[in-house]
Amino acid sequence: MTVSVREATAADLEAIRAVAEDAWYAALGGALDPAEIAGALETYYDPEVVTAGIESDAIAFYVASVDGEVCGFASAERTWADEVELHTIYVHPDRWGEGIGRALLDRVETWARGEGVDRIACGVLAGNAVGIGFFEAVGFERGRATEAEIVGATHEEYEYEYDLRST
Repeated sequence: MTVSVREATAADLEAIRAVAEDAWYAALGGALDPAEIAGALETYYDPEVVTAGIESDAIAFYVASVDGEVCGFASAERTWADEVELHTIYVHPDRWGEGIGRALLDRVETWARGEGVDRIACGVLAGNAVGIGFFEAVGFERGRATEAEIVGATHEEYEYEYDLRST
């Protein structure tokens, strides 16, 4: 199996939405109410929102594919002089454990190093055991617990950081 990672285009909108939907329900189905997941998908993966992210010069947006089929995506943005924030990284649940998330993260890391930053930061909902396991397995360090709002509801979230200076 060969994973290919490339910049996302507007032609990837439907595939990004499909991956997001399946990943959100699989990873967060036990932590969020189904109506919250549906609302989050409608809000965060609205075609205009995703297109704006893909077309933005400030946001790095990548898709991963296997045999030409999009099975994951990631987006990141330089938010501070020394930090890139990883906004999204999702892999279709049927492909978990195949190295696709790592391939996406490697591409984001390469981009972040090109930006000259010291670290990559992200937030992971406390109820997302899949996400927590992934980030800890690839070397992110858990920071403090905070609160995140998902379409009007507040949930506990952990801050994670990956130090680019030590890798």
